[in-house]
Amino acid sequence: MVPDVAFMDERQQRIYTALAERRSDIASMYRAALLLLSRPAEVGDERARISHICHSMREVMNRVLGAMGTTASPRITPPSGKQVQELPDMLARFPGLALDADGESIPVPRAVAEIFDKLIKTAVQEKRRSRDDVASLLTDDGNSEHLVVKRWVESRDFFVRWAHLQDYEPKLSKLPSDDLIRTHVAVFDELFDAVITAFFTLRHSIDDLLSEINALEEVGNE
Repeated sequence: MVPDVAFMDERQQRIYTALAERRSDIASMYRAALLLLSRPAEVGDERARISHICHSMREVMNRVLGAMGTTASPRITPPSGKQVQELPDMLARFPGLALDADGESIPVPRAVAEIFDKLIKTAVQEKRRSRDDVASLLTDDGNSEHLVVKRWVESRDFFVRWAHLQDYEPKLSKLPSDDLIRTHVAVFDELFDAVITAFFTLRHSIDDLLSEINALEEVGNE
């Protein structure tokens, strides 16, 4: 059964089709976000609806980078999240460690300093890598300071912020409006549509060139 896409505009249907050709799970996430956004929330489900929409769009914007084959650099291992999970083990090795001691400088064992040095460098590399991957997708020269990269990152950060519940329950008046959510979805739509348009134009040009080469070879073999 073909999924219903009648609630999408023409550009969104084009994006959905392009995503489905690359990775159906990303296309499904994109469709799910737009479907939820096309319907009003049930009373009491306003925050949950926003979370589901933003989670889906965050996944789309994160995973589409690799799906389009534009990763600028290899994945960093182990990632900072994994390193953070190992910090309790470090504290167990150094039970007397007091990072909150008085004084401007606090002496720590070399092994502890090396762990934090690696964690900080990994976090910096991950942040840079994330922007580099976006730049690789959106720009011709990999310029991570380009305006389109800034717009992409800002919208992705918006979705990340609202994908998870906070430690407090915000008032309904403090929740992002559908219009604001649509504004950030539109940023993705605009930027990614330009990518797929260029991608398929290039692919069609290559296909046409290959067809011409094959035709010439057939003529030469007659």
